[in-house]
Amino acid sequence: MVGLYIHIPFCKQKCFYCNFFSIKYEEDLANKYIDALIKHSLNFKGTALDSIYIGGGTPSILSSKQIERLLSCISDKFDMSKVFEFNFELNPESVTLEKLNILKNYKVNRLSIGLQATDDKVLSLLGRAHKFKNFCDIYTIVRQVGFNNISIDLICGIVDQTLEDWKNTLLKVLSFNSENLSLYPLSIEEDTIFFKNSIVICDDTQRDMYDFSVDLLEKNGYEHYEIANWAKSGKESFHNTNYWRNKEYIALGAGASGYLDRFRYKNISNIKKYIESINNGLDVQVEKEYINDKLYSFESIMLGLRLLKEGISIKYFNNDDYKNILEEYIKEKVLVKDNNVVKFAKGYEFFFNEIVSKFIK
Repeated sequence: MVGLYIHIPFCKQKCFYCNFFSIKYEEDLANKYIDALIKHSLNFKGTALDSIYIGGGTPSILSSKQIERLLSCISDKFDMSKVFEFNFELNPESVTLEKLNILKNYKVNRLSIGLQATDDKVLSLLGRAHKFKNFCDIYTIVRQVGFNNISIDLICGIVDQTLEDWKNTLLKVLSFNSENLSLYPLSIEEDTIFFKNSIVICDDTQRDMYDFSVDLLEKNGYEHYEIANWAKSGKESFHNTNYWRNKEYIALGAGASGYLDRFRYKNISNIKKYIESINNGLDVQVEKEYINDKLYSFESIMLGLRLLKEGISIKYFNNDDYKNILEEYIKEKVLVKDNNVVKFAKGYEFFFNEIVSKFIK
């Protein structure tokens, strides 16, 4: 069985920090896009899935009819008998009770809600389209509809945000008692408004916020199972965890990336060209790379070390360079080895990118 990722590249507006492929929502274009997704899915008809993730963009910006058509297609085209997790991303400004009931009817069992901040001034600074009250109202409705597996996304280290501001944010979010929290230090990526405006972030402040989060969330019953994710026991993201285990997944939609039969691929990041190509029976994969054994080992290390509880098997450190780097990090007590499983030592998670980069050859 494999996972399925579907990219919905529509938003109300572009957030100032976002470099994901997305454009402003247009109803007619979105209808044509859903048609193309349905046709694209025929290439994988009957495939047995163990997880589904509909992300974006903003999937919840689709109309109720569009969401129902998409979910009906998934139910009809794929073998869903063994699906363990079905995740749908929401933004507070585009959620309705009707949409939530449709999701529930089609067996969506996990929601990821993009909150990002609890202060309206900060939300405006980020270019978000909602206010904190929108989130509070929607969260109440989501629970009333019966969803019992919810992840909340937050960003820390925003410009001029103090450690005290971040403490207040986390304490507010903890009051919602969600099953998962995803906390991402703000990064300034190319092709974003923040990058164009030369916004600068402070690594030391982000480190302080991250360390505070680790301590506070652990005290409140959340397990730090992945670099940027905390969950109550048994509520870890199954779909995302399979990414970090280097498992295979299908990608539908413009700009979506997939991994099948040792090939990583990316679909064309142009909605109109994607629709045109699908309608004309053309290949939409514009980037395709075979993952040979050496690259597979590196990717397994890079992804697997993100899993702080689970770690990665020592078998992937299978050449002299990897072994030497591993031995050095174990000696420095940055990484630890336990029963042939390698994990981060507590306190070094924040330096993940710097440490993993040493394995690139």
